[in-house]
Amino acid sequence: MTGVRAFFTVVGIILLIGGLLFAFLTLGVFPGTAFLGLDLGHLVNNYSYTALGFLILVVGVLLIALFTSGRSGAKGEDKLPDNGSIVSYTEIGEVRISFKAVENMVLTASRKVNGIREVSTRIDAVEQGLIIYIRVKAIPDIPIPGLAGELQAKVRDYVQEISGTNVSEIKVLVENIAQDKIQRNPR
Repeated sequence: MTGVRAFFTVVGIILLIGGLLFAFLTLGVFPGTAFLGLDLGHLVNNYSYTALGFLILVVGVLLIALFTSGRSGAKGEDKLPDNGSIVSYTEIGEVRISFKAVENMVLTASRKVNGIREVSTRIDAVEQGLIIYIRVKAIPDIPIPGLAGELQAKVRDYVQEISGTNVSEIKVLVENIAQDKIQRNPR
């Protein structure tokens, strides 16, 4: 548990206990009305203070719930990627696929496309699935729209088949056209 989570959890516990004690005090549950030298008799049977006590109690419960809750996700449901991975649940456990693994899937699929010299990739996640960003250097004299379309189709099909995750969008940037060095003979 991080320091911030621990702090808010402790604050939540204090608010929970304080709200409960304050509500009980205003309802007349405790025999005396003096607390730390203060006469709190005017609070007994004052229901607006009782409501305030329960409100403090609810805020405490909410803080505890928010800052102590673990990962959520029902069995069989895919969850948005957490810390660079895709998380899905099966009937016998959890399956995680790192974004690095997906990037390597993209590189594998892009090798099947003729006309690409260099490839780099980045992965993002949205509700609908993965967004894959691909930067390529193309070989000269190959039509870029056809090359990009073929790359998008092969990458989408391969990543969806291998990872089982929906690919929402593939964005291709043709960064440059690869130029072979021209050898000159000195005369």
